Amino acid sequence: MREIDLISIHNQFFTDNGFSLNKEFSFFEKHYPHGKQAILIHYAEYPESNFLEYNLGIRIDQVEHLIHRFLPSIGNYSDRSITMIQTLNKIGKELPKRFTIGNDWELSEAVMKVDSFFVSTGFEWLDKMINPVNLEQAFEEQKNYSFKTQNFIYNAFRATALCRLYNPKGYPEVRSNFLKQIEQKEMTPYTIASYFQFLDHLDHMEQPS
Repeated sequence: MREIDLISIHNQFFTDNGFSLNKEFSFFEKHYPHGKQAILIHYAEYPESNFLEYNLGIRIDQVEHLIHRFLPSIGNYSDRSITMIQTLNKIGKELPKRFTIGNDWELSEAVMKVDSFFVSTGFEWLDKMINPVNLEQAFEEQKNYSFKTQNFIYNAFRATALCRLYNPKGYPEVRSNFLKQIEQKEMTPYTIASYFQFLDHLDHMEQPS
């Protein structure tokens, strides 16, 4: 079972729910004027067993374009980066982070569970998080800012930008918190300088309306 086959299996279900397949990067997406939702499917084959993993993503264009002015980016990465990526088990508690697949029956069962999850919880979660105010709150509630595939400094930039743009009253506290964390984690001088430049830009931004 190849990953491209899984894309085909899910294609009708996700397109019926308003998503389209991004053929270049093989994930499903739904666009909004200010960003997009994303559903990423990854299938990994190993000698003993295979693993199937789904991740839900939210992109806020303003945040991504803002942070990548101060972070090193390759090519057009700022045009396709994702603001938050979350695993199934953090959204639907009854689901595993990834499924172990040994045969076609286990694959069919996993796909059925995932489809049911999206109908009951997943699409609703995506619709909630595409609202930048809700996304900012989710970053704030995730106290260690440890979302999947995002290292600390990317989380710091994203959480700070979201707070400055969509929760300006909470910005001074979030700003202070990340400054302390960066000092404690002994980041490289380049990283520290980039974050200071970023904060200076945010500090002097016009107050969001």
